[in-house]
Amino acid sequence: MGEEAAASAADEARIASLAEELARHSHLYYNLAQPEISDAEFDRMWDELRRLDPNHPQLHRVGADVSPGSVKVDHLFPMRSLDKATTAEELNHFVNATTSGATRFLSQPKLDGSALSLEYRMGRLVRAATRGSGERGEDVTRNARKIANVPHTLPVPVDVHVRGEVVMPLA
Repeated sequence: MGEEAAASAADEARIASLAEELARHSHLYYNLAQPEISDAEFDRMWDELRRLDPNHPQLHRVGADVSPGSVKVDHLFPMRSLDKATTAEELNHFVNATTSGATRFLSQPKLDGSALSLEYRMGRLVRAATRGSGERGEDVTRNARKIANVPHTLPVPVDVHVRGEVVMPLA
């Protein structure tokens, strides 16, 4: 076996291992709320898999499985994860790639919560859903109506989808 074939076989084995570990740790974090590794370690594995195989299906999976017995809803627009910058070099690349003219940025601390999609029709909240798999989530409209900062009606009768993060600060 030549050097190139050996390297390729080693890469394939590493890719399979990373994908399996990422799937396991995603399940522990999103479905069981029992993470075994830090976010930084998860991100390191994610970045390594992205470097080795940028189109790997594991990189397109987000969120949690929809809970059995819950009402499932298909998202009109998929809920994907956002790319992140963890180094000054990555941040500079993002700024340089997106800056045109007088582009301005707002920087805020990252808060870890739960992604939520709110659907308004004619300005009235008709559905709230978790991210779930990104394609399909769990209907949580009854719970969302109890969140003080989620308006039941908008001041304008519009049809709109609002995406955000539900965060429960420590008291």
